[in-house]
Amino acid sequence: MDYGKILVRSFEITRKYRALWLFGVLLALFGGSGSGSFNFPSSGGSGGRGAGRGDFPTMPTLSSETWQLITILIAAVVCFALVWLVLSIILRFVSRAALIGLVQELEAHEKTPTVRRGFSIGAEHFWRLLGIALAINIPLMLFSFAVILLAALPLILALMPLISAGRTAPSELIAVAVAGSIGSIALICCAALVLIVIGFVIHPFYEFIVRTCVVKKSGVMDSIREGYRIVRANLGNVAVLYILAIGIGIGFGLLMIPIVLILIAIPAGVAILIYWLANSIAGAIVAGAVLGIPALLLLLFISGLYQTFQSAYWTEGYLAATATPSPTTTIVPTTTV
Repeated sequence: MDYGKILVRSFEITRKYRALWLFGVLLALFGGSGSGSFNFPSSGGSGGRGAGRGDFPTMPTLSSETWQLITILIAAVVCFALVWLVLSIILRFVSRAALIGLVQELEAHEKTPTVRRGFSIGAEHFWRLLGIALAINIPLMLFSFAVILLAALPLILALMPLISAGRTAPSELIAVAVAGSIGSIALICCAALVLIVIGFVIHPFYEFIVRTCVVKKSGVMDSIREGYRIVRANLGNVAVLYILAIGIGIGFGLLMIPIVLILIAIPAGVAILIYWLANSIAGAIVAGAVLGIPALLLLLFISGLYQTFQSAYWTEGYLAATATPSPTTTIVPTTTV
């Protein structure tokens, strides 16, 4: 396996075929956890009348219209979160399949990647990629929950007598609870480390499994079995590919640190300057948003290019690992009588 050729070809594909950029950006945008936290702003609650008193301030009486507005806002936020979750799941797997399929068709049939063809490939393989993700992640999630529960067991067993004793708990039970807490914290840290290692081990298998599904159009279980077989048969080559991918990821992360700091500093500095000159919070917020949104879009675009390169890199590695060796022709010398 020519690793230098894989790297150069992946970079060339990323640079040359812009139709892949869209799916890379979508994968960068929706390829994360897919869940978001929605924190409502809380008021300070410190009015001038109740300050300095020991009693709690009384809750203001809200009208029925206010409660209806709050209910509508909560329902809107919940609906937005559900729509975002469903959209992220769909576009994540569609984009992943599109990046894999377009690069495979480019290499196998010299077809120029197009956005329309990418969405077609993604829609064709969406359910199978979703099935692969569920088949891998559900057992892993159950195993992770069981490991964390076992790690927290000393703390639970130590707290049960302390809770039963209540306020009259002797110092011995408190010491046992503290010891159980320390033991559980140590076990949870070890469990987290084990789960991280398992995730690192599973990652290259997953990359080959999804490419088996898209390239060979296999089913869920057939893709898992075949992808696992390919990795086992090319364990050394896949290990080198994975080490190179980790190194590239670390290098990309280090390169992005100054870029992110600069893109954060520019809108923040302009906002502070406007607030200092005009003494206007609204003007500072508007200026920061005007410069911050393009900076955020630029970061998203850079992340999308990296996702495109990373997907092309693993696809090129998969094609190199599964390529049939060309037969060598031997020339038999002829003897003349």
